[in-house]
Amino acid sequence: MDKKAEIISIGNELLNGNTVNTNASYMARRLHENGMPVTWIQTVRDEAGAIQAALDIALKRSQVILVTGGLGPTHDDITKQVLADYFRSQLVFHEEIFEKIKKRFEKRGLQMPELNRGMALVPHNAEIIPNNLGTAPGLIFKRDSQLIFVMPGVPRELEAMIELTVIPRLRQECPECRVQTDIFRTTGITESAFYEKIAQELSFFPQYEIAFLPKVTGVDLRVVRQSEEVQNHEIFEKFKNVLYNAVGEFIYTTQELELEAILGNMLRGKKLTIAVAESLTGGLIQDKLTAVPGSSEYFLGGVVAYSNASKVKLLGVLQQSLDEHGAVSEQVAREMAAGVREKFTSHIGLSTTGIAGPTGTTIAKPVGLVYIGVAYQSTMLVRKYQFGVDRLMNKQRAAQAGLELVRRMIAGLPYE
Repeated sequence: MDKKAEIISIGNELLNGNTVNTNASYMARRLHENGMPVTWIQTVRDEAGAIQAALDIALKRSQVILVTGGLGPTHDDITKQVLADYFRSQLVFHEEIFEKIKKRFEKRGLQMPELNRGMALVPHNAEIIPNNLGTAPGLIFKRDSQLIFVMPGVPRELEAMIELTVIPRLRQECPECRVQTDIFRTTGITESAFYEKIAQELSFFPQYEIAFLPKVTGVDLRVVRQSEEVQNHEIFEKFKNVLYNAVGEFIYTTQELELEAILGNMLRGKKLTIAVAESLTGGLIQDKLTAVPGSSEYFLGGVVAYSNASKVKLLGVLQQSLDEHGAVSEQVAREMAAGVREKFTSHIGLSTTGIAGPTGTTIAKPVGLVYIGVAYQSTMLVRKYQFGVDRLMNKQRAAQAGLELVRRMIAGLPYE
């Protein structure tokens, strides 16, 4: 089977800038991880001629084609009809799909609009991809050895179809396409600093495809090993030793998990509880912690003490500390961490205070200045950070830094 894959994204909103095409990047990544890298990506309007032209081009050069968008019930969702015409198929009513659609509406206590009845019409010569998270089924057309997967544009529905149907089918069709992708997720180190620490050693592993993937909360190192290298465990162990010796303290997981999930597992394993006092992060840390299933086992509660008055009233911060040092200070971060730990009787108290921007600055306290406090056992630690000038990024970075500081403390890693 030829390994060339192609994506066709359908939707006017993708071309006029109103919607970012995250689906294409997700699909490309998952195909790449499974040994079938995407060679082309097309984005076309919700027009029959444009869709047909995209299919003409794709079928001349690609063995696997993933089509997304335009499977909904409204007038601009024309993909199913266009593909049925293209592959000379008749639309037939599928009773089982119709019953599933009706039950989805019934579970939500809603009357199913008659318009949704059309969602149960499917091309007679297409395989059906079940949609367990929505109403529009996906489709698979086959032309000789070519596979055309057609899926809705709703990200969570598409992702479920990719994982449960598309990837397993491609593995079945092309077992030799298997590759191994490993991720090393870091935080607290910049991309350039990360690279400098291991640049020289990377030259010893030319057989690996290595990518540095920076984001607001950290840097992912993604390593792709082709099929002939997957079984060479000795070389990969040498690579990991090099990596961990250089930046091991910054690696918090080798899974597709966020820091809050890793920290949650550590807290649960050590039977520790945490409470959070937030100022500039405005509840973001608490949102991250509670996004993890089972977080009630270790997260006791938190306080968003944005004003000075609330810091005094809810956390016991001294008015004298505010007057002498200001709300954005080491002293106030310290008292906030201690106060929230006492308030909730938790093992750990975490606090954030800072200047998110763009206003509220002085020469001594610029935008991005953040103090994070952690009260744990007999240790009271406050760390000073200087982030950037973007308000939302400062909040994200402060939340990540707070979680990382806790991780380091309870893991016995350097945190000074």
